[in-house]
This record gives sequence, structure tokens and C-alpha cells, in this order.
Amino acid sequence: MTEPLPLPAPEGSRRSPRMRDVAARAGVHQTTVSLAMRNHASIPVATRERIRAIAEEMGYRPNPLLDAFNFHRQSSHPVKSPPTIALVIDDRSSRMFQKIGYHPLIIKGMRLEAAVQGLQVELFVTGPDSLSAARLNSILVARGITGVVVATFYREVERLELDWHRLCAVKIESRHLWPPLDVISNDQWQATRLAFTRLRALGYRRIGMAICHDDEQRLGDPFRAGLLVEQMQIPAADRVPPLTFWAHEEEELPARVSNWVRNEGIDAVISNWNHIVDDLGDSVGAGRRRIALASIDKGEDDKEVAGVVQNHVLVGRRAVEQVRNLLQISAWGVPETSSVTFVPGFWVDGPSAPARLRAE
Repeated sequence: MTEPLPLPAPEGSRRSPRMRDVAARAGVHQTTVSLAMRNHASIPVATRERIRAIAEEMGYRPNPLLDAFNFHRQSSHPVKSPPTIALVIDDRSSRMFQKIGYHPLIIKGMRLEAAVQGLQVELFVTGPDSLSAARLNSILVARGITGVVVATFYREVERLELDWHRLCAVKIESRHLWPPLDVISNDQWQATRLAFTRLRALGYRRIGMAICHDDEQRLGDPFRAGLLVEQMQIPAADRVPPLTFWAHEEEELPARVSNWVRNEGIDAVISNWNHIVDDLGDSVGAGRRRIALASIDKGEDDKEVAGVVQNHVLVGRRAVEQVRNLLQISAWGVPETSSVTFVPGFWVDGPSAPARLRAE
């Protein structure tokens, strides 16, 4: 005997919008909608207001019976820890995550986004002086952690051997590191071009870039690439060859910078080492004005330095967001073709690069 066909819905009737419909429209997880509708403090005010406005527009109304059921379920069972995303870093770069700089901002962004998504972030350090890759892998398996963000590995580390087939993972920078996962990165190429064009607009003509080999290799040589594009658009006489150096050469750097500035007749320097022109003084020649500096990694609270603020907090948020998306669609393992998401920076004026009169 065949089952009777379901009766058609009355004409003009339609299903009331559900929480998942609001989440889909807002581009967030259902947990975020639930917290926003309850005005939970873990959700940023702007996000709460946007989600509540979308819910109002769609005609969504919370179900009091479902809310009561959820309350009973939560009060009757022990509260479990939220799912964990592992932030895996190289032990040689771990010191950078403990000091004032951009690395703590990445963690801040990751934890902000994790709170919105009902997740938590835990830091794991791997390397010769910390967890081996095998030990780290066994911890991830034992704890059921399947979401991973890999960040800031030194160039000397070429591979990270984990059971990638059971993980949803992305990298922050570290594009040289195997495996070829999707990458989230600040747009250093854009930052260099922006700094160069702003200095030109401020009246500087002999613009040199001093950049560290270590940073270039870890990021895929974006700084010199951006410089080359901009230099091709100015007269050949104004093009200054970049000064490159290794991090371990820091003691020799003041003398090298001084000679480079003097020999090339430089009036402005672009660098991500914000102290690089501090000690030049009068060493660049009698009667010369102070050399201008445009940072390509300016701290938001550094009022003395002009330059490009890279949005490290947003990089951290985007990394967690992408891992969450991969987990939702069960996109395990290494992608066939990896992608790179670039987060652009923005220029902020400062005393280190004042406007220069054309007559100068």
C-alpha cells in the first residue's frame, strides 16, 4: 500500500524564518545569531545590531518553547568546553608572540573571532626546543582538535609533518612551509606601493627601501616586488636600489644604512624596521636635513611614525573564520590548489615624514 501524498500548504502560506535562515543572510554561524538575539556581551555591538536588524527585516521571532528546552538541556548537563582551534607556531618565532608588536595582535584577532563563533584558541609551539611534530600530532588526535592555524615559521623550517588528512587548516604567512595550505596574509606588496606613492605625494624624490632578507623570504618577496612596480613609473634617475640585510647583521646596520643614504642621495626611507634611520644623525653629510621614514608596519598607537598600518587583528580573525568554514563543509586535508587572502593596510601621516616643500 502506497503512502498518501502530503497535503499541499494553504495558498499564500510560507514557513516562518528560522535562526539558520538569519545566520545564512548575515553570513555568520547560528551560535552567533543566538548570542546576538540575547544581547550577549561576547558579540561586538555593531554585529549584534546588524544581526538583530536582519532578523527584524526577515520577520524572525525567537521560539520561547525552544529557548526553554535549551535552558533545561544546558542546566541538566555539564557544560563542555567549546571546540578548540590550534594555533601552531615555530619555537624560534615564539618570542615574537610574547612582546609588543604585530604577533600578539594576530592572537587577539583570532580570539575575538573565536568568541563570536563559539570556539576557543590554544597555542602550541613546535620545534627542536619544544614539541616535536609527532608529539604535537598525537596531542591533536587525543584531544580531537581538527582545526589548525599555522603561523610565522622561519625559512629554515621547510615542512610540518602532521596528519593533514584529518585536519582543516590554513597558514598565516609562512608561504614557504609545506604543505601548501590556504594562506591569510597582510598585503605587504600593497603596503609598499602605498608608502612609496604617499612619499612621492609629500614631495620626496630619492626614496630608498631597506628590507630584511628574513622577512622577504618568509613572505614571498612582496616588498621588493611592490617597490619595483612603483619604480618603473618614475624617471630612471630617481630609482634607488634597495638595501637588503639579514636579521643577524643588525649591529652592522647603522653603518651600512648611513653609507647607502649618503652615496645614493636618499631623502626618504621605506622600511618595516621602524628604528632604521634613528641613529643616522649627521653621518649622512653636513647640512643635510633629517631623513624621512615611512614604515610599512606602523603600530596604530605609534604617533611619531608615518606609514602603513597593517591590519594584523583582521588577519587573525580571517584565519579563524576560514578554518571554521572548512570545518563546516568537512574540507579535510591539503587543498588541490591553495589560495591566498590578502588583507590591505592603510596610510597614516606622522612626524617622521612631513610634507616637503617643492622648492627643497
